[in-house]
Formats: sequence, C-alpha cells, structure tokens
Amino acid sequence: MRARRHNVSALAWVLLSVLGCTAKTNPQQGAAGAGGVSGADAAGSSAPTAGAAAGTTAGMTGGMTAGTSAGAGAGAGGEGAPQAGVGGMSAATGGSAADGGLDGGATDSMVPAEIPDPVAEPYAWGFGLGVTDMAAAVKFYTEVMGVTVEKESVRSDRTETVLYAVEAQRGARLILMKFNDARATRNITAKLVWQAATASAINRAAQDYPDYVSRITWPVVQFDGPDTYIQEVGGIFDPDGAGIEVPYLIALGFSVSDLAASRTFYSMDLGMEEASVGSFPVTDATGSGNITEYSEQHPAGAGIVLQDWSPERNSKDNPVMVVLFVPDAQATADAVVAGGGSIVEPAARTAAYDNRLLIVAKDLDGYVLELVQ
Repeated sequence: MRARRHNVSALAWVLLSVLGCTAKTNPQQGAAGAGGVSGADAAGSSAPTAGAAAGTTAGMTGGMTAGTSAGAGAGAGGEGAPQAGVGGMSAATGGSAADGGLDGGATDSMVPAEIPDPVAEPYAWGFGLGVTDMAAAVKFYTEVMGVTVEKESVRSDRTETVLYAVEAQRGARLILMKFNDARATRNITAKLVWQAATASAINRAAQDYPDYVSRITWPVVQFDGPDTYIQEVGGIFDPDGAGIEVPYLIALGFSVSDLAASRTFYSMDLGMEEASVGSFPVTDATGSGNITEYSEQHPAGAGIVLQDWSPERNSKDNPVMVVLFVPDAQATADAVVAGGGSIVEPAARTAAYDNRLLIVAKDLDGYVLELVQ
C-alpha cells in the first residue's frame, strides 16, 4: 500500500517528518491472531506462531493490510506458545543463508528445525534507543504511549525490552536497550515519531513523568521523554491510520554528520525512497538550532528521518538502532559495506529474532543496523 504525500506549509514541517512512511504498510505482515491470509500451506498451518500477544517475527504490525503470502505464516489464528516462527526449511537440510540453511549446510543441535521464511521485501521492523533506567522507560511507554511489552531479550552487550502497539496492530517496534557498559544515553539528538489521534492528551499524561519538557504544542506535539529523547506526536502523519485512536510508532529521527552522504547511503545503497521534509528551527535537550530533514523509507514499513543540525550535534556511535527485515541479509550487508558502512557481527541465527538470520552492521555514523533475514 502506497502512502499519500503532502505539500508543506510554513508550520507544517513536523507534519511531514515521515511523509506517510508507515502508511506504506508491510505486505509481509498479517494480523496476528486474526487470520493473516489463508495459511493453507504446510509451513503456515503446521508451524507454531508467536500468538496474538507477540505476533509473528515477520511482522504483526501490518494486520490492516490483511497480509500477503508471507502473512500465511500467521497460520490459523496465532494461537499457542511463542516458537521459532512460521515454518521454512530445516537447518539440517543445508542450503545457503539466503534460503534458510546455515553456512552451506552445517547443522547445529541448538537450532530448532523450524526456521522462519525470509520476508519478500525489506522494511523497517523496529527502532532501538539506549536507556538509563529500563523500568522507568518501560513505565513511560506503556502508560503514556499505551504500547505493550512484547518480549525481553538478553544480548551480548545489553538487555532489551521490545514494545509494540498491540491495540493499533500497526507501526514499528520500540526496542529499549540497557547496555552493560553504562554508556551515555541522555542528551542524544534523536526522536520518536508517533501517530495518535489524541496528541494533546498524551502530552498532558507525559507531564507527570521525569524528563518531560514541552517543545512544541501545535500543529503537533513535541516533548522530551525518557532519557530526553524527543517524542513527536500527531494525528496526521499516517493518512491510512487516521481512524486508529491509539498511538503507534511510525519513524525514528537522528542526526547525521554528512547529510548528503547519508542520503545516498540509505536511498541508493539500502534502497529506501527519499523525500525532503524541510528546514526549520528546533530545540531539544542539546539546545537550539536549525535542522534540515529528509525522510527515508522502503515501500513497506516504517521510516527514518535524517537530520542535519546547525550547530552540529554529536552524530557518532550514538545508542540508536534500526532493525531491517530483509530478503537476503548478506546481500544487504554487502550493500552496507559498498556504501561506506561496516559489519560488526557476521551472519548467525539468534533467539532475539526467533531464530532468524542476523547480521549486525553500522552506517556511516556508527548507528547500528540489524539486518534480519
């Protein structure tokens, strides 16, 4: 489903921060626990799924599109305990990383027989932000934004809590990351963009929480949330979700050191579609300045907003992450390297994404890109 684009007026810059990026819903996604598509094929009907609360890893968020072929992995209603995913081939059958095998057919007794099928097209599945106090951050996002804790994971350098707008059945996951090395997670120039019909009510509710500072109250709301990350909330970001009352996450914005280079990296190398948002004055926890923004998104899923700040902000190695579900993780990793990024961790199956193949990369500024197949 394609998003409608809009014209920009003088005060409408925040209205176009994502240019309808989440309205481009993920065609891989079916409504978890609500049917997806037919699910008649063997992989979709026989493999256990994550259920209505957790959804399938392929993406519960696109239920409103009724799913497509990969949505069949949701099976017959999403009932049952969370498992490895939606069918696919056994690790023992060999094959390449692209078709579900493990490195030319190597077996691993710790890898379940069921391996989820790759998605048919890339999309932004979730966005990660480092937090200082996990419990406080979870409290804010569940109580103010109304998202639900979907799962918790222990990674090599951090613990994660994944939250999702279960009531909306739409949008990206929010991944809160508590790092083992106690790295700085405050006063980072980044923002979360939320579609919500009740922006003013959300703003009022947020005032009772630590770190709240009002930034903008019209035409959309902006305020500081946990760890001073900007929360941008409005009811007109996603035209196709205008009837949904509850909030859902549609974009992540972050500062970049070289806007032209980052635009090329995300649009040319990672295949995202680019649109200009505009230039305007803005204030966050790091101070006042002027920014120029460009949105980037795949035809399906949520989007990112590249921000060029003047005076320049710290854009290097910040605790910010973009999780991309892709058809071929290695091909995407090769594109990352060709575009000037780097690989941090080679391909491996991971429980964090229900046994999908994961390659960890970094973009030009050191922002983490998790490429999940």
